[in-house]
Parts: sequence; C-alpha cells; structure tokens
Amino acid sequence: MECECLLVATGRAPNVEKLNLEAAGIEYEVGKGVKVNDLAQTVGNPNVYAVGDAVADVPRLTHMSGEMAKLVVQNALFDDDWKLSSFVVPAVAYTEPEYATAGIYSEALAAKKGIEVDVYRAGLEHNDRAILESNNVGFCKIVCAKGTDEILGTTIVAERAGEMINEVTLAMKNKIGLKGIGRNIHSYPTSGEAVMGCGIGYINSHWKTLEKTTE
Repeated sequence: MECECLLVATGRAPNVEKLNLEAAGIEYEVGKGVKVNDLAQTVGNPNVYAVGDAVADVPRLTHMSGEMAKLVVQNALFDDDWKLSSFVVPAVAYTEPEYATAGIYSEALAAKKGIEVDVYRAGLEHNDRAILESNNVGFCKIVCAKGTDEILGTTIVAERAGEMINEVTLAMKNKIGLKGIGRNIHSYPTSGEAVMGCGIGYINSHWKTLEKTTE
C-alpha cells in the first residue's frame, strides 16, 4: 500500500491506580485496567461492575463501552446473564476508504491461532454503486472455518465499510453462515452487494465440488 505519511496511534492506558480499589477488594493491572468477569463484575468484588476503557482486555472503542453499559444495566437491575464473551465487536478506521475488521479477520491471524480457514473475497471494481460514486477501490473478505460456512471474521475496505460490516457481525452473532448471506436478497445498487458476493463465492465453490464428485 502506497501512502504519503504514516500515523502511529498508540492508544491510551487506563489510570486507575489512585482510586484505592484495593480497599474494595477490586483487582486491576497497571497499564491495562480493572479486571472483570464475563458479566462485567469486577474480579474480587462482584457487587461492583466496570465498563469501558477502564477495563482490562477489552477493545477500547466507543461502541464497546456503550454495549458494556447496556450489559451491566440488564445484569445488575434485571437479573440477566448477558455475557461479554457473546460480543462480536467490529472495529473501523475512518480513512478513505474506510477499513473495518471483526473477529479472525485474516489468514495470518488464523494461522497464528492454529485455525484452518477458507477465505472468500469480493472486490468493488464491478460493484455498480461503487462505480457510480467513483469509489470502486476496495473489497470484502470473509474468513470461514475450513470446509464450512461458519464465519470467523471479516475485513472490509470500502467507502462504507463501517456500515457494511454490521451485516457480517450480525450473522456471526446469530450463527448465520456465509451461505445464508449469499442467499439473502440485497438491494441494488448497494455497496453491501460485495458482502453478498462473498456468500455467492462460497455457494459457487461448493457447486464446483459437487461437479467434481459427480464426474
């Protein structure tokens, strides 16, 4: 990728050391934040909840903080058991084009975790909406568990990647496979057809397998 400059955003670290959390029995890690369990209760004191950027080992994203707050209200006030581990969290860099990821979003990350995958890709070069708006540089890539349509993650580079990724995370959250996305009718002309294109790619690849087995 060619560029004129490189922005290094090193993020931010929570500052909780001076809150005297030890007095409440709450555990934390310097530089990482307050430790919580799957219900967002603080480790060491389940009567206290923590959310957002002050929590250790969670994505430091505005929408993540908001979702954690909703989880705490449901769990603390309405006796729910909504779990942080059920979250599928998208991340978006609002560049031009936008860059969005979720889950195990690349072959390299899958390999690092020792997971075998199949990857389906649809470019925007032939997407009519992108062509009409002169934004047809980009792609949608969806990573599935090897030999299945189980979606593990995605990378989208597109003008509306931040909007497009929500369809994929919804599918991941609700255990809808890539075949289901491919069989879902998408409005025309929309950038979201690239997401559908990955689903069609999955379906077509299995037709080819079927053809080989019947020859």
